[in-house]
Amino acid sequence: MNSTSRSFHVRAVLTTGGLWQGSVDELPEVTHTHRSLAQLESRLQKKISETCGEPFELVMVTSTGDTAFDDQLTRARDLRTQADDLARQAREAAQPLAKRLTALGVSQRDAGRLLSVSGSLVAAMLSDH
Repeated sequence: MNSTSRSFHVRAVLTTGGLWQGSVDELPEVTHTHRSLAQLESRLQKKISETCGEPFELVMVTSTGDTAFDDQLTRARDLRTQADDLARQAREAAQPLAKRLTALGVSQRDAGRLLSVSGSLVAAMLSDH
């Protein structure tokens, strides 16, 4: 986002009926309810755009209404982010090793076995530049 764009903060709260109720902090008149978070976000973006007509960033905060459960969801998301980062780091570390192994005549399948990845992932690593 460029420095001239505004930020709007949405609070999406899960209702007892399984619907997400969204409200925009900066525009109290802009609210919407939808079963899907993605659709709620899309509809709120449209309403904000109609109201403001300028570039903006939407920052969503969700709540199930159960603080302990929300904390568990945050923990699971944080772990997923960490796992993705570690997977990226592992691939970056393995790529030069895969190239070196195959340059020594080791098959992609065996290189994968040595690196604890599939042979097809080794092939993908070799094709990345």
